[in-house]
Amino acid sequence: MRATWDALASAETGVVVGDPATGEEELAALFGRLGGDPRGGTCVEIGCGPGRMTGALAERFDRVLAVDVSPAMLARAREAVRAPHVEFRAVAGDRLDAVEDAIAHAAVCYLVLQHLPSPRVVAGYLRELGRVLRPGGEAYVQLPLLEPGLRPRLWRLARTVLVPLTERLGRDPLRRAAFRGSRLTRPELDASLASAGLDVVAEDTGPDAPYRHSRDVFLRLRRR
Repeated sequence: MRATWDALASAETGVVVGDPATGEEELAALFGRLGGDPRGGTCVEIGCGPGRMTGALAERFDRVLAVDVSPAMLARAREAVRAPHVEFRAVAGDRLDAVEDAIAHAAVCYLVLQHLPSPRVVAGYLRELGRVLRPGGEAYVQLPLLEPGLRPRLWRLARTVLVPLTERLGRDPLRRAAFRGSRLTRPELDASLASAGLDVVAEDTGPDAPYRHSRDVFLRLRRR
């Protein structure tokens, strides 16, 4: 994951070109569609990338802890956002190991979980959300869910086999599992949230995720 996103940080792709104005609009839309307006305290931004949303978060919260798996992305984010109450940290690919327990009043994870390379890693990040949130703290999360039925399950199984094969055919980071991601089913999502101690406060769907056999889900989660 780190190698993939370090490569994307320097690649000339539309994936990592971050416009802070767009980030502000997307953040407001995420909060608005879920009926939230969090402000004050500490916010953990999971997968800050080049800092597209980080500046907007810094205007809302007393402290922002922005984390990413890629040191190259973090370097770009530090150049883009210089607010003194924003701290950038590198985390492991499968956990938020640089973030303390129960530190966050709020957390934001947008356009991140769709890129994680396996359902196990996605579920692990959701459990980590429960760990870093304070009791009563809320997370605003977006992720694509696999549609129900046999065909989507077979598609996910075939994709699990084929994506690693395409990685070996070239060096394009857009073809790697750490960019192309994986999809949870709804039962897998519900089980992960239950084990994390997270309750769904609000939920919205759509527009449809740009992935086969998937739909975008937006969640406002509260730590018990």
